[in-house]
Amino acid sequence: MSILWRLRALGKSGHRLISTVEAGTAYENQAVATLNQLGASLERVGGASDHGIDFCGLWRLPSHREFYVVGQCKHYERKKIGPSILREWEGVMSRQELDTLGIVVATSGFTPSGIHAALSSAYPVALVTMASPLKRIEHEPPYAESAIRGFVWNRAAEPFLGRLVVAKKHYDVQMVDLDDPAAFTIQLFWDGKPLTMAPPCLDPTPSSLD
Repeated sequence: MSILWRLRALGKSGHRLISTVEAGTAYENQAVATLNQLGASLERVGGASDHGIDFCGLWRLPSHREFYVVGQCKHYERKKIGPSILREWEGVMSRQELDTLGIVVATSGFTPSGIHAALSSAYPVALVTMASPLKRIEHEPPYAESAIRGFVWNRAAEPFLGRLVVAKKHYDVQMVDLDDPAAFTIQLFWDGKPLTMAPPCLDPTPSSLD
């Protein structure tokens, strides 16, 4: 039984059927699959010797040069990411090539001070809030794009993402709580056009974890 199916069973039964490590791995796989739908070519590299990097690869946006990406995932159900994590991430970025975009992906978003730390960083950094597979069970959206709840980047990342526009896309405009990330998803535009989504992978979880 794959992790994705066990996540679904967990959402229905309320019993813990997977480990914290497995849940984190599933989340990293979802982050990679989601960004790959947006034109990236990323691979998960998490492990004991990952040096703080959970995924890496290349990303080419429409009519734009290709650039290198490294990323880290934080699968915290209720904890927002603060400045200490972002300062640690700057240490990771300091060891990368100059033409590299760093992406931090988190389930519960970022604190105001965490966002400020990223926006004031000298390194190209993007912050992505992305719902975990378990949180998405209720809505069952057909594409991984709908997992994205927030997308923001700093001035140093402008050469990579400067033509990207982020807009909220609500599930139900009549009954929406703007303070609840689950009430909306993010629509991404490039040069005024919706960023084309590739067909999703149904279950990006490695078979070795089945």
